[in-house]
Amino acid sequence: MRTTYMIALCLLAASATTTLAQEQTTETETMAEEVMEDAVEEMADDVMADDAMEEAMADEPMTEEVMSEDTMSEDMADDAMEAEMADETTDAEMVEDTMADEVMADETMAEETMSDDTMADDVMADETPTLEEVAAADPDLAVRTNEDGEVDAMVMLSDVLFGFGDASLNPAALDVLAGVAEKLSDVPSLEITGHTDSVGDEAFNLDLGQRRADAVRDWLIANTSFEADVITARGVGEADPIAENRTEAGGDNPEGRALNRRVEFTLPDEG
Repeated sequence: MRTTYMIALCLLAASATTTLAQEQTTETETMAEEVMEDAVEEMADDVMADDAMEEAMADEPMTEEVMSEDTMSEDMADDAMEAEMADETTDAEMVEDTMADEVMADETMAEETMSDDTMADDVMADETPTLEEVAAADPDLAVRTNEDGEVDAMVMLSDVLFGFGDASLNPAALDVLAGVAEKLSDVPSLEITGHTDSVGDEAFNLDLGQRRADAVRDWLIANTSFEADVITARGVGEADPIAENRTEAGGDNPEGRALNRRVEFTLPDEG
């Protein structure tokens, strides 16, 4: 009986041991499975992290390329702006050069024109005779000189031009006037003054001198190349004698009065 009981105990112990071993094995397997699952999950996480890193690394070159393209675009824009500014600067310089050339051309033309005008004036001055030369060519003409001996005017006696106390031109004087006009046709201005002797009223003589100067001027304008704006006429009357109207004894001086009755031709630019 005791033996049987011992055997039963041994069998029960063996069975318990087997059951415990099975439970331990099951627990071990379960733990192993959990460890494996954890490892798989960690591996999956690692793979996902690697993928994320690879994607990030893949994105970085693209970002760099985009940044590089943006930089290139900015560089191209800067280059275009610089080129445009350079073109504008070039255009401005061309405009300035053109304006400078035009100014130089205008100045050159002005200088040439002034030079031509000066040469023309010189030629005209050379071609136009002096009053002294004109007077020397006609016996009915003379010159009046100042205190320094310089010629002030060319003189034509009124007795040749007019009748006594009259302002109508004598036909015999017209040839003399025509010769004067031909020689002085290029002068820029000519002044004609009418003078009388002292016989008669002073106001009358002043008016007579004006009418005689006007008569000469009107004939020259109507019959020669003289323009109206070139010739002026002025009456002086008895105010500017070139000889004595009376002698020292107080008598009449016909020769002196004849010299005072005159018409004078003056070139204002020379006088």
